[in-house]
Amino acid sequence: TAASSPGRYRGAMADEPPSRLDRLWELRKTRTATTLLKFTSIFGGLFLVLAGIIGLTGIFQGQIVYFVGSLYAIIFGCTVLIVEVRDKVPMVSAAYQQIDVYLKFMTLQRGKGLYYLGVGLLVLYIGPDGTSSWGLNNVAALLLAIIGVSHTFKLIKESDPVLGPGNDVPLAPGADFSSTRSDWGNMVAAANKPR
Repeated sequence: TAASSPGRYRGAMADEPPSRLDRLWELRKTRTATTLLKFTSIFGGLFLVLAGIIGLTGIFQGQIVYFVGSLYAIIFGCTVLIVEVRDKVPMVSAAYQQIDVYLKFMTLQRGKGLYYLGVGLLVLYIGPDGTSSWGLNNVAALLLAIIGVSHTFKLIKESDPVLGPGNDVPLAPGADFSSTRSDWGNMVAAANKPR
């Protein structure tokens, strides 16, 4: 049936050609679209690092808050680059392994999207002179926030992540939500049992 055919919306008739929206929605899964998303993410990370380096000069004008914001921009920009480049460079691969173990959410598209959005919004509101004026960090942060939205809402769908070295790290008991209510009840009963 038309409802079960791949790439078609439910309710579409079998003899109807796909709408423009259907075709556009399917384009988000193409290699070109994912390459564009990867390129913009890497560009956003590089731009944030560059803006942070330039923003470090704010210390010479007494802009301590902007200086600290620039340090954040450099660190967050490097994290973005590590997540996006992954295993292309050996030194980056070693750093990515640490992210894969300790910041597992950044290996998933929505997780890194929320990270990019949060970092973008954080750095966006750090003005160069403590007021609401804009500096280069703010422009880079706005770009990263927009990229974060596209990741978070999967406007362009990335392929599923390749499972890395953090995969062998066992989950904490109950973290997979496999225990049942009766197990929980037994634990509570055992804890409250008089000794």
